[in-house]
Amino acid sequence: MKESIYLIGQISVDDSRSYEWRKNVRRIFGANSSWEIIDPCNNGFNRSVLENAGGDDHRLRVYKTSGIDLLVPKDFSYVERSTMGMCNMNHYDPQKPVVGTCFELAWYWEMQKTVIGIFDGNPDEDVHCNHPFIKSAVTTWVKDEWEACELAVHYFQDVYVEEPSFEEARLLQERIETCKLGAFKKTEK
Repeated sequence: MKESIYLIGQISVDDSRSYEWRKNVRRIFGANSSWEIIDPCNNGFNRSVLENAGGDDHRLRVYKTSGIDLLVPKDFSYVERSTMGMCNMNHYDPQKPVVGTCFELAWYWEMQKTVIGIFDGNPDEDVHCNHPFIKSAVTTWVKDEWEACELAVHYFQDVYVEEPSFEEARLLQERIETCKLGAFKKTEK
């Protein structure tokens, strides 16, 4: 089964760390066809936001972008499509609220899907991570994206690929033909 991870967390044009951890996860899983990584920063909209960054102290210009109303349903569809989330709760840019992150965590909680929380401190001592809503949505906590990826692979990646040998396939086919499995029965009127 292909696993799908949605990368949740603050996105800020003023702090590259909000992009770097996502890039690291994409690199880790990039060559592994058993995984799909859904990165909300890896699209045309976000690229244009980065190119036009700066000079907006109130952070309102982006909310006037054509098509911005697609943001919430797009992110909801990412949560639905994913089998789990990785949520970076590090608040890199204190001027940027994590409203979207909270919405996405609520959707994960509602859908009862796994969320691996990332925080470089003690989540029990952080005002955001320790909030009952966040705690109820995050399944487990790790220190960084590397540890999150290790957990995801350890617990979710299939390790057995069951491909029959040539002889096993021949015997299986022979058995199917003998038993007429999959054959359609003619119905009489």
